[in-house]
Amino acid sequence: MKLMLFFEVDGLTEDEYGEPAPAGLAINLGEAEKQVDYQKLVRNISIDGVLKLVCLDGIVRPEDVRIITSEEYDEKYGDEKVPSLWAACC
Repeated sequence: MKLMLFFEVDGLTEDEYGEPAPAGLAINLGEAEKQVDYQKLVRNISIDGVLKLVCLDGIVRPEDVRIITSEEYDEKYGDEKVPSLWAACC
């Protein structure tokens, strides 16, 4: 089973009018052998650590990042086809 973390980042992108808009961020942690309780997993997530992991520290403030569920991510961002951040920053 694929283990994923999902976030919403305020102001990371722009809407059609050039105004700051939220963007979805999904991080694939790899495969898990057992079912993982998402709520327990995210309790100990360091937003600062996540921003460093995806090279957004210094660009995005931790208070602009919100952990979301896979369902919320799919509903808001699931159909978007965007380039990987890794190619742009790391």
